[in-house]
Order: sequence, then C-alpha cells, then structure tokens
Amino acid sequence: MSKNINFSSFIKVAEAGSFNKAAEELFITSTALIKQINLLENDLELRLFNRTHRGLTLTKAGESLYNDAKYIDEYTRNAISRARNLMLSDNQVINIGTSPIMPAQMVMDLWPKIHKDCPDLSFRLVPFENTSDNAREILLNLGKNIDIVVGL
Repeated sequence: MSKNINFSSFIKVAEAGSFNKAAEELFITSTALIKQINLLENDLELRLFNRTHRGLTLTKAGESLYNDAKYIDEYTRNAISRARNLMLSDNQVINIGTSPIMPAQMVMDLWPKIHKDCPDLSFRLVPFENTSDNAREILLNLGKNIDIVVGL
C-alpha cells in the first residue's frame, strides 16, 4: 500500500460526480485524474466508485472513505490553523468560527469600533462546515482553534 495517499482528488471526484468536472476544477486532464483514482483504488484494494455511462456514484466503501476523508481534511486544516496560532501567539488573536450559512458580517461591521479601543487585538476568520456533527466538535473544543463561533 502507498504511504503517501492524497485524498483531495478522490474528494473532488466524489463531489463532482464526474471525472471531467473534477479534472476541470483541479486543472488537470481527466486521463490523469482517472489514473490517480485507479491507483488509489489499487493501493487501498477498494472499489470506490460505480462507473456508468451516466456518471459516477460512490460505492458503500467509497461513501465511508469519503466521509472520513472529509473529516480528516477538516481536521488537518484545523491542525494547521492551531499551529499558525501558536506561531502568532505573541499577538492577541481571536479566532472566529464562521460558515457559509452563518457569515461573520456582523463582526466585520463591528471591527472598526473594536480595533479603535483595542489596537493590539486582531482576529482570524476560521471557516468550518456547518453540520450538527461538526458543531458538536467545535463546541467541545472551543478555545483550541476557534474562540468564538458566529452562530451554530
């Protein structure tokens, strides 16, 4: 089995439901993407997609791997964010969790007033996917990589 498995292409194909659409979004050829997915399936010894003339659908194994890969991808982004926060720990940074469903526009509108009173304070918007599982995870770990959440 390959030691360096990159799931980003797999995630993109699963979400697009088509090699052509995913390849376009990844700026590579569909032939190259098909080879990547075939290699991934061979390395993992799993069939991840049902391939038909109508497009692609995930197999049960593919669905399971997709859900876990999305979680790992989000967890990795959060780990990188935490590492960056540690690097910037000399500054006073507030990490504000925001999602497409609950944008941080209110914070953006208030920022000039806050910055006037607290010029050393800065904030970082931390995007997250607004799902019930993710919301529980964020609330359980509040203060680690997200300090304040704009609506859950």
